Amino acid sequence: SSGINAEYGDGEKEGDLHTWLIGLLMLAYGLFGSATTGVFQEKLFERFGKHPKEALFYINLLGVICFIPSYSNILSSVNEFSNSPPSPLMGIPSLWVYCLMNVGMQYVCVRSVYFLLSEWTSLAVTLVTTLRKFLSLLLSIVLFENTFTQEHWVSAFLVFLGSALFSGLIKLPGEASVERVLRRLRKEHELPS
Repeated sequence: SSGINAEYGDGEKEGDLHTWLIGLLMLAYGLFGSATTGVFQEKLFERFGKHPKEALFYINLLGVICFIPSYSNILSSVNEFSNSPPSPLMGIPSLWVYCLMNVGMQYVCVRSVYFLLSEWTSLAVTLVTTLRKFLSLLLSIVLFENTFTQEHWVSAFLVFLGSALFSGLIKLPGEASVERVLRRLRKEHELPS
């Protein structure tokens, strides 16, 4: 705990470790939730055919329901966005411009993930999205000149090691290569390649 709190400086409290652990648990929950959703979607594609655009539409439409309890917060944000200074390029409120750019980029990203999911296994898609998130983190470290700590180096090593093992760039010793294990599991459970 002292190592984590030492990074924040002397003025921070022991509660920072608690906040850090909650964040770590939320990230782990998100990763496992994403993997579970990927497996569920893979099974849907197997059963009903590969329709990534339709899956994208329904998953997001059903997700909108989750925002109903926070409608007052959303309305408050709409007012804040509408009252932001105008964008010099378009003359509309700048926060709406940023929001629309973000929505456009998210659409491209999520649509690509659904397309990948219709073509690849959920494990491969989870690996690709985790690698993309890690590269985004590295880009933000470079762009915003944040420090690259020892924990970042360990994480980088683990992400790239996992990617290399999964893709077959690195073979495990003996008969237990990832590729052979996957082939054996597919054969045992009669899963498509």
